[in-house]
Amino acid sequence: MGIALFEDTHWLNFFPISLTRATFDIKVGARSFFEEHQVMPEVLLTREHLAGVTRERHGQCKVNPSSFDNDTVFVNGLLHPSAIYPERLEKVGHTFAIIAGQRLLVARLDSKGTEYLAESVASGKKIDVKKLNAQKSTQLKAEETQGLLSEPWDIISIIENSLALQTTYIQSESDLGPGVRVAGNHTIAIGRNASVEDGTVLDARKGGIYIGPEAYVATSRIVGPAYIGGSTQVKQFTIIESSYVGYNCRIAGEIEHSIISDHTNKAHAGFIGHSYIGEWVNIGAMTTTSDLKMTYGNVKVGSGNAKVDTGQSKVGSFIADMAKTSIGTLIYSGRRIGVSSHLYGLVAKDVPSFTIYGASIGAKNAELELRSVIDTQKKMMSRRNQTMSNTYEQMIKDVFSITAGERKRAGVRKAKFAL
Repeated sequence: MGIALFEDTHWLNFFPISLTRATFDIKVGARSFFEEHQVMPEVLLTREHLAGVTRERHGQCKVNPSSFDNDTVFVNGLLHPSAIYPERLEKVGHTFAIIAGQRLLVARLDSKGTEYLAESVASGKKIDVKKLNAQKSTQLKAEETQGLLSEPWDIISIIENSLALQTTYIQSESDLGPGVRVAGNHTIAIGRNASVEDGTVLDARKGGIYIGPEAYVATSRIVGPAYIGGSTQVKQFTIIESSYVGYNCRIAGEIEHSIISDHTNKAHAGFIGHSYIGEWVNIGAMTTTSDLKMTYGNVKVGSGNAKVDTGQSKVGSFIADMAKTSIGTLIYSGRRIGVSSHLYGLVAKDVPSFTIYGASIGAKNAELELRSVIDTQKKMMSRRNQTMSNTYEQMIKDVFSITAGERKRAGVRKAKFAL
């Protein structure tokens, strides 16, 4: 029985962080649901514009193949592997579908149903469960769908529990110096050749702490559960609490209950709270995200033309890959910040992808030139000794085209940005 992960149309809910990665590659704590599978999935189904970069990220997997094994079990990429119960699937008939509401969770399908599913995913269209041609359909109750993500703030609500589990069994490869203060009894694991300066406080009373290989932590305070990726540099007097910081980042200031993805810079003072930050983002000095309303009420997040109540009093921002903020940028709670957007001043509204946003400083929002976006990203990658692949460049071009309507609806001008 081979596993195939697929996207459903809830990628729209995770917009804009889902514009540059499949939903099964979005970090949930320190790992994505792809990484949580104990047996590596053999097949990945994603939107067509992401097929190339998904192949680069998962060279060992087949991405959007033209044929499938008859025994393939399709699993929703936003469903935690622990909810699949593989031993139960072996007892199910040849074709079946497990559904929650109108969402497909798990299925084994005949060739006609498989073809329909693959075409729906590639085009980003809704999967009509009635067209799957399954012999048996099982409708789950709400209480039976734990481990299924529906909205980006679901990640924020479970980040502490996710990190606590993900840091429990990591083995330490290096020793701490005598000048590092440790509190609590949860796991503290230090990767190979990682260095933690004297005076650092590692507070493991609420959860484990992992510091990856080649990482460097200057005198700071890290409160578990927390995960710091390899080759990341944590600058002096930084506070990191219940957060994931990815590979090869530069980190300073205060980070709380947040995900900071690979190659992202937050190298100066400022606060990031209850937020999801994508890859290759540059956070300017004193940039701060609000994560709490002054009324202490639930934060609402924009979804199309409506506002959705998150049911949570603490929600920050969802910032997509390659975005950048200038010094002193202030971002209201519950904002969605698009791919490669540039932010200035006070950001009180969602920002479309590829937009220079300066409404609060007297400037008219303008569209970034595509050539400038690509050139800037190549420069940023070169600072991490990486080269942009042709596939990645094509993805940027595709996302630019896909998001053109979003910019038009928001009144973003095709003109040079000027104060």
